[in-house]
Parts: sequence; C-alpha cells; structure tokens
Amino acid sequence: MSQKTDRIQNRNIYMYDDLIISLMAKKIKSVKVLHFDESTEKGARIQQASIFIEIEGEKPKLIQGTQVLKGDVNGNHTINYTIFDGKNIGKATYSINTMEKNINDSKLKIVGISEGKACCGNSKPIDTTLVVSNKTYSSNDPSIQCDICQALVKEICEELADGIPSDEICADVCVAGAGDICLLFVETLIGYLICLSICASLCALAIEEITDYGCSVGAEYICQKVGVC
Repeated sequence: MSQKTDRIQNRNIYMYDDLIISLMAKKIKSVKVLHFDESTEKGARIQQASIFIEIEGEKPKLIQGTQVLKGDVNGNHTINYTIFDGKNIGKATYSINTMEKNINDSKLKIVGISEGKACCGNSKPIDTTLVVSNKTYSSNDPSIQCDICQALVKEICEELADGIPSDEICADVCVAGAGDICLLFVETLIGYLICLSICASLCALAIEEITDYGCSVGAEYICQKVGVC
C-alpha cells in the first residue's frame, strides 16, 4: 500500500495514543446492520447506518454512523463521517479525487483528517493514494468481513516480509495513519463502519492463522480458517 514507509517511520507517534489494540485474538461473534437509509439534501448524498457488533470477551457495541458525500463521486468529492460507538464520538473529513475509474476498482487520492477515538485515532492526517474496489455493500452482506480480512492478510504479509514484528502489525494497519486498511472502504458507509469496528480483532485472528499456515497459502485460505470467508 502507498505511504507504508511513512506509517512505519511514524509508528511511535500513532501506535497507542487514543486507542489500545488488544493482541489477543477475539472471535467476532456477529455483525448485524440494524438500520440503513440514504437520502439527498441540497445536492449531498446522506447515508446513515446502525451496526450491532459482538466480539468474544467484549461488551456488545452499537455503532452509529453518518456519511455525507458532496461533489462528483467520479471526480472530486468530499466525504464527512460522524461515528458514535456508545461512548466515543469520532469525526473524519476526506477530500477525494477519483484519478482513475475502471470496471472493478478506482484509484483515489485521499487527503483529510480524523478526530476522536471512534474514528481511528485523534487528529491523524491522511495523504495517500489507494486503489479501492468499486463494490457496494447491501445490509448484512456477509462478504464485507471476508473482503476486510483479505485486505488485512495481504497487508500483514507485506509487513512481515518487511521485518515488522507480528505484535506491532495490528496497531500499524488498524490505527497508524488513521487506519489505511479501512480507507479501502471509505466510500461505502457500511463497509467503513464495520472495518473500524472489527479491524483489530480480525487482524489478531488472521495473524494466528498466518503463524500456523504462512502467507504462501493465500489470503482467501487464511480468511476461510478465520471463519469469515
């Protein structure tokens, strides 16, 4: 992924302030979209969703989020997020330029900042270019967790190859630089909310399986062993 060098160099700045990643692998018991709606107001697309998350050993969480998209989704546009996890409020503002759009994916230039514990850390600047899937997610689409997991596994294996200790990787990919993995889902509210909610747990589970089977078996196989594909 782009910006990897910057994220690695800035690990000491980003890793643990505002969010502590548990390195214990905790099974994701259920992810349910309880509510989703979309409306248009003054040229802006507004999406709202409520997602119920159950993770083993943790109290269930109700995550509520609003996404406001303004501009041309095929060109220059902005996305504003407001996220509430029952205790913390997080906000994020991203200016996005769609540099290339293909049938299956798009190349995006993303610049912005996130604020608050519920949105990947406090005041984390973003300036990155990513290739993201054009896939949209319907409510309770089971493929969301699988797609997040496969993106995580690919990044985990890259970082292991770069010599990053396995006990640092989840904090790096789920928090540092405001969570590059979840930015892959930034244009779809449901995908983004679920990624923010389960990234750390899913990452720890994936690392357990990678430790047993290695990276050569591929992301899909690892995520099948995790139980989300």
